[in-house]
Amino acid sequence: MLLWLAMRTGSTLANIVPLRVSYALARGAGTAAYWLWPGGRRRCIANMRHVTDGDEGLARTYARQSFGNYAVFLIDFLRSMHSTPEDTRRRVIFDQWDDLQTLRDGNGIVFVTMHVGNWDLGAAALALAGFPITVVADSFDNPRVDQLVRDSREHLGMTVLAAERMGPGIVRALRRNDVIAALADVPAPENGGIEVSFFGQAISVHDGIARIALRTGASVVAATLPRQSAWSDQVEGWIEPVPFEPSGDGDRDVQALTQAIFNHLEGMIRRRPDQWYIFRHLWTADAHSNA
Repeated sequence: MLLWLAMRTGSTLANIVPLRVSYALARGAGTAAYWLWPGGRRRCIANMRHVTDGDEGLARTYARQSFGNYAVFLIDFLRSMHSTPEDTRRRVIFDQWDDLQTLRDGNGIVFVTMHVGNWDLGAAALALAGFPITVVADSFDNPRVDQLVRDSREHLGMTVLAAERMGPGIVRALRRNDVIAALADVPAPENGGIEVSFFGQAISVHDGIARIALRTGASVVAATLPRQSAWSDQVEGWIEPVPFEPSGDGDRDVQALTQAIFNHLEGMIRRRPDQWYIFRHLWTADAHSNA
């Protein structure tokens, strides 16, 4: 109840308080969280070490910036509960709609993204551009909070599919030539998922998206939406199609396609690591250490 009330109140305030003031307060809160949440801080720094090739000082800088940028994202999320189509069009800088329409060749498009910038805004822009979109999202334990988050996304034009029930719903969407979007930087449970190399070391991630893309013949696109500048609410749409020719060996193809997706996403993270929000261990070795 308290979290739901805080989100409703926060949404109202975020749309009243001037944007730069909201962002300044958010960055301050994010920096405070960096120092007050030792576990999240250690995990984020450990993740950033992989991005910086072991440069400890730079990893700490990126981690601290990530906390601040995530707090700003939360302000954007609260503001989006009352946003209009005009707001979305203004805030998303992207001009490759014809390319996306070409990729949507009858089997739909699978967008694979990460917790970078403002991914919800990208999904809203796709919906406005005429791409029916289904997003795969984790559910919240609190039913009222879960419904509030779901309603805010549906308000932006998305169909929301719970991650635990994604299989049949995604297949149906792609067979309608729709677009689906899912986050890739979610560690797989132990004894599950698939192992790929990311920044030169092993991570274990879910394999469901690759399996469904191969099953349906959908086009696969790696995408992120980093913020254009620190004080701007606009994001840039970065997309990279992931070409892949199946060999016919199902398990081998799933691993190879997942690896190809992460190769593209790695390049995007290298360009804007400060906007990657990763507060849990992703790398296999880190997950079994005290880092």
